[in-house]
Amino acid sequence: MNESKLKKIILSLFITALCVSSVFSLPGVKSYIPDSSGEYVYYKDKSFNRTSYIGFLFYDESTYAVRYFAPEDTKKSLLEKNIVLYFSVNPNNPQLEFTGEKITGVIKEEDAEIVNYLHDIFYEFVSRRQKLLADISKENVVQTQDFNQFGGDVKIKFNRYVPIFNIESISAIDNTPLFSVETIGLLTSSDDTSFANYSGVEGLPKDKKKNPKKYGKAKKIEYTFEGQKLALDEEWKQSMENLWLLGDDAVLTVTEFEFPENKTEINKEIFIRKLIQGTTMSYALWNFKSIVEKDNKVTVMNVYFQPETENVTRDYKILIFSGKGKVSLLSLTIFDSVYQKNKKYFDSILLNYKLEK
Repeated sequence: MNESKLKKIILSLFITALCVSSVFSLPGVKSYIPDSSGEYVYYKDKSFNRTSYIGFLFYDESTYAVRYFAPEDTKKSLLEKNIVLYFSVNPNNPQLEFTGEKITGVIKEEDAEIVNYLHDIFYEFVSRRQKLLADISKENVVQTQDFNQFGGDVKIKFNRYVPIFNIESISAIDNTPLFSVETIGLLTSSDDTSFANYSGVEGLPKDKKKNPKKYGKAKKIEYTFEGQKLALDEEWKQSMENLWLLGDDAVLTVTEFEFPENKTEINKEIFIRKLIQGTTMSYALWNFKSIVEKDNKVTVMNVYFQPETENVTRDYKILIFSGKGKVSLLSLTIFDSVYQKNKKYFDSILLNYKLEK
């Protein structure tokens, strides 16, 4: 890991998470966590006879993109398929009103069926989110609904951390998965191609780092920064007052900040959503994340896959709330193969992180 790049990544994370502009996206819907321009979500759709992914991207209240991607399937003699719909809606109309559309990737006559399906899915998702009266601000909600595109009665799970529709999954009555979140992300610039290039991730990829080192025998050292205490060892090199590097295997930083306007609860929720999103060509694997809240502490863990470099990293964020909007934050990022070989070592570092009262 390049040290200067790591510092920039850490600083940009905080700035992006706290300062990104938020608006309410879908017509007639006021989500608990407002959507931000550039947020997207990808689902695996099992209603097709081949591996298929559908992504939704929110540009602003009147502009969206929907993408269908299916990788090449040599066994079934199926070529890769990549269809994208860019369309605009009337944000002032509480009912969904399309005002313009551009389609790319349609090659065969059969592709028209996929385009129609994407139209129907978007319309249905908007309608079902508009009709959701249950409160999802504190916990997930599962409802049984009739959904023709998925064969009749299904279970729809709503989750406040999923952008745009808040739909996390759709499953059959017997819990067979039909449509489920793969990743959520936030485009960081107009040049960010993360949404356009997503091609799916099967299971937990192995990172390219070979023969990870075993840690845990070096002398322990205790550090304190702005009341935050942590125990490392001599293997860690202090690069800044609040930043340590474990060779090129891991980076740890601690910081302190205050939420704007002291709106702690909603800002906490917005921040957690940002922490579980992918960034530029780095995809957060939804099925491996964890969010644990206990008393005044929240621990968020993500696994990120960078297909261009074949890196897989495990990222921990621990937030401790000490009142009046003040937040102490530990961030630990490790190559996943290194973590797998040193679970107790890294878990101990996280467990021993405390805030002095």
